[in-house]
Formats: sequence, structure tokens, C-alpha cells
Amino acid sequence: MKTVNLNDIRIDGGTQSRVVIDQALVYSYIECMKEGDVFPPIETVFDGVAHWLVDGFHRYHAYKLMGLKKTEVEYKPGTQEEAQVRSFGANGKHGKQRTIEDKRNAVMSAFEHPLIKDKSDREIANICSVSHPFVAGIRNPAVKEKRSKEKKEKAAGNVSTPEPKSRNVSNEAPQTGNVSNQDVGPDEQELRANELAQQADLDMLNKLLESDEPLKLAHEEIRRLNLRNSQLETRLHGLMNEKNEAVKMVKSLQKQLDKTKAKK
Repeated sequence: MKTVNLNDIRIDGGTQSRVVIDQALVYSYIECMKEGDVFPPIETVFDGVAHWLVDGFHRYHAYKLMGLKKTEVEYKPGTQEEAQVRSFGANGKHGKQRTIEDKRNAVMSAFEHPLIKDKSDREIANICSVSHPFVAGIRNPAVKEKRSKEKKEKAAGNVSTPEPKSRNVSNEAPQTGNVSNQDVGPDEQELRANELAQQADLDMLNKLLESDEPLKLAHEEIRRLNLRNSQLETRLHGLMNEKNEAVKMVKSLQKQLDKTKAKK
């Protein structure tokens, strides 16, 4: 671990697999830092010239907005391509939970990466910190569709109308209009069936995005613009902080100059 200049940390090397930066989380981190909370060092890969950021983008942007010049990093020697591979599994077990699109983006990037594109689905899953079926479904949509169909069929089979039980009228207390004590909530099977149905709907939506080329391109462009907007917003705040510091410095120098003139 060592302390490095923030300007020596590169974030433009394809080492961010998230679709967008969560600006609300960045500002939340800033508030926590102002309260004195200590965050773990960000992680980089150092190629001898630049530190490629692989884990800690939200912390990095928070430091930038706060006007910090330096930060501690946990780094390992390596190339930019090796940094990209390490970034595919970032936040798999800590930090802000990744979305389905974040995970998908990491896996798709892994499929095309020269260092690991020939690895098996299980190896890709391990690198990206996702499940093997998730990788297999992205590589082969037919497998994903088949699994989704099986889930739907299983869900449909689990949600069956129970047959009415025979009742012993002679030993049963008469019913009243108050049914507040009766069990009318969904049972475990029904809850599971609803969960499977929701997953099937999500799979269908992803399939729709993949099947319609114009829609897919628009979806990718929206993701790219959202990320670019986040980066520009962060840079704007950084420039404003630098401007404020420059104004303070000019005012301080002006005061010193005025004092020097007054003494002459």
C-alpha cells in the first residue's frame, strides 16, 4: 500500500464494469467522510507509469469532489489488460451491489478480452464473481431460454389449487363473519412461484433487448451517455473546487502584496 496522487490514477482504461456511477452514493460517501468515517484504500494495478483503478470508483469520485490531491491505494504490478480482468469481478462480494446489467456487462467484456476469451464458462464465472448458469445463459441464449421455460413450467406446476379437505361438521365450531384469524396469506410455494415468474419476466425483457437490434443499440447508447454524463459531472465539480482554491490563493497573494506596498 502507498500514497499516490489522484491525478496519477487512471479511470479511462476500460476497468469499470458498472454501467453507471451512482451519484447519490458518491455524495453519501462524501458526507460519511466529512463525519470522520474511514474508508478502505482503493485498489489499482500499477504498470510502472499509471495506476489503473480496478475497485473503488465511487470512493475515487468522492475524493475528487472533496478536492483531495492524494489517497492511499492497494496496488499490484501488472498491465492495463490485467487490470481490466481484475475489474470484472470488482464488487462481487463487497461495496454497492451490482445490477444484472453490471454483471452482464462484465461477462460480455470477459468474452471479448484477449487474456481470457478462450476460458470456460466456469472460469469466466469465477473471474466475474457470478454464477456459472448466468455466464452460460449469456454465451448461449438458447440455454437461457430453455432454463427460463423450465422455471415457468415448474412454477405453473407448483401453483395448483388444493383440493378441499373433508370436514367433520360434528366436531367443528360454527363459523362467524370474522375471518381475521384465518390464514389467508400466500404459502411458501406461491411465493416461490411468484419469484420465478418475476425472473422469467426479466429474462424475457433481456431477450427482447437482444433481439431487436435498433432497441439494443439505443439501450447501449443510453448506458454510454449515462456513464459519460457521470464522468463530466464529476469533472465539473472537480474544476469548481480547483477554481475556488485558485481564487483563495489569488486573494491571499493580493493581501500580501497590499501589505508590502503599505510598508514602502
